[in-house]
Amino acid sequence: MRNKKNTSTSWRNNRRSINAILGDNKKFLMPIFFVLAVVATVGIALSANHRAQEESQEPSGAELAATYEVPEVEMEENAHPEVNALIDKYYQACAEGDSETISQIYKGLEDTELLKAVAAADYIEAYENITVYTKPGPLVGSYVAYVYNEVKLYNYDKAVPGLETLYICTDDSGNLYINGDIVEGNEIEYLRQINVQTDVIDLNNKVAVKYNEMVSSDEVLAELLTQMRSGLQVSVGEALASSEASNNEAAAAEGSSAKEDASEESASDVQVVTTHTIRATDVINIRSSDSETADVIAKTSKGQEFTQVEALANGWSKIEYNNGYAFVKTEFFEVVGEETVEVAGDNGDAAETNTETANNNDNKTENKTENKTETESKPAATAKTGKMKVTESVRLRKSESTDSDILATLYAGTEVNVKQQYANGWSKVEYNGQTGYMKSEFLE
Repeated sequence: MRNKKNTSTSWRNNRRSINAILGDNKKFLMPIFFVLAVVATVGIALSANHRAQEESQEPSGAELAATYEVPEVEMEENAHPEVNALIDKYYQACAEGDSETISQIYKGLEDTELLKAVAAADYIEAYENITVYTKPGPLVGSYVAYVYNEVKLYNYDKAVPGLETLYICTDDSGNLYINGDIVEGNEIEYLRQINVQTDVIDLNNKVAVKYNEMVSSDEVLAELLTQMRSGLQVSVGEALASSEASNNEAAAAEGSSAKEDASEESASDVQVVTTHTIRATDVINIRSSDSETADVIAKTSKGQEFTQVEALANGWSKIEYNNGYAFVKTEFFEVVGEETVEVAGDNGDAAETNTETANNNDNKTENKTENKTETESKPAATAKTGKMKVTESVRLRKSESTDSDILATLYAGTEVNVKQQYANGWSKVEYNGQTGYMKSEFLE
């Protein structure tokens, strides 16, 4: 079913993030070019309306709303040629899988979303009948655009309707771009309020009804969208794993070079190697390689412990097994100990071994967590905490920035412990003994 195109892979050089408000709109206004699933859009729109009313009662929401006046004006249809030109260029790039152009137009796009847009081009032939409805944005030269489009899929003769919300801004040079990296709380509050105005909800519902009727009455289309959804998930996961493996190799090579230089300066330098002891939380398969289609060597017993040689970026762990190596799914294990070995340099001294066993309840990993800084974002007014699941492949980062270090890659279905959700769209979470930050839009 997939139709390969010549696509750019420059996404690896882009460190992007999607803003929480556009993430909300993704669920609220159903961007069709990702074609994720049949969405109960009417219910979501009403829920968003109710949520906005609740948040407007919070003091912080009232203060934010006072900063930017939200006008009650009707949407304009194709009223700004320069906005239409930008959106046409953007959709053309999406249809062609042109990651470089997408990144130039859509500032702040997360790696996973860029990968998904590129992968979707294997299924999408063209975007047709594009109509742009706009409302004024909170900043000078900004617009909130509601883009109706019809997607022509390969191997399907009808165009599928959809609606996407885009926040258009003007840069210092006077050029328009799609803004997906909003951190200013006043802008977020403005967009939330304007997106639940009556004409926006009416347009959303009109397109949603048309889309849902088409999918529910056509089993071929429903199956096609299901296959596309699964294919995109696999493509994004594989690309992220490949990228992280390449980055790890480059970092290892750089580290090796640095160690060689350092050894010339001082013979007393040491190399630190750490392995972990992991314990099975359930009975699962032990496989010959990191794939669910690989041969099953054996099964674990609950509570059985292994030495973890490496935690792979694709969600698997390489373990020592029967004088060799095998692979298990990382999510079914907990870290219960670690062994740190310090290998001496060229001074001929014997290697120094320092073994430290970590108890599951000793809170050791908590001591590695960065202290909360004065610049950390304020908590969201009604945000959920506790156990939640990741909805898409996403990076867990050291701080609230897409430029910060990557601690791990989380995949769809992974359970994390949410400590706090912030108004800027980030959440503080605990995963596999680490505390880090991820975009709230990828939690449910």
